[in-house]
Amino acid sequence: MAHSYSSPLVSSCGSTKVLYFTDHSHTPCMIHINKRLGKVTLRDVKTAVDRDDNHRFHFKALDPEFGTVKEEVFEDEALVPGWEGKIVAWVEEDNGEERIKGPSC
Repeated sequence: MAHSYSSPLVSSCGSTKVLYFTDHSHTPCMIHINKRLGKVTLRDVKTAVDRDDNHRFHFKALDPEFGTVKEEVFEDEALVPGWEGKIVAWVEEDNGEERIKGPSC
């Protein structure tokens, strides 16, 4: 599935700002990844925030049917969705719940 970007304003520099929330803080943390928005993968985010496979990653995304949603991305090579020129993420400890994959096309 292709990700939507809620704004046509994509940063022309080679760096993407990532805001992320954790279970332990109401204030987001901020990092930069040295890739352009639209080229950042889940592996890039995991490496930058120093989290492993024991965490789940949800990203603010725009769905054409439902509007603003939190989209879970779990494949390391998958591109993560952007939002208004940046990435907004929630990093949560994985408590063993099974992930539900969408239908295959």
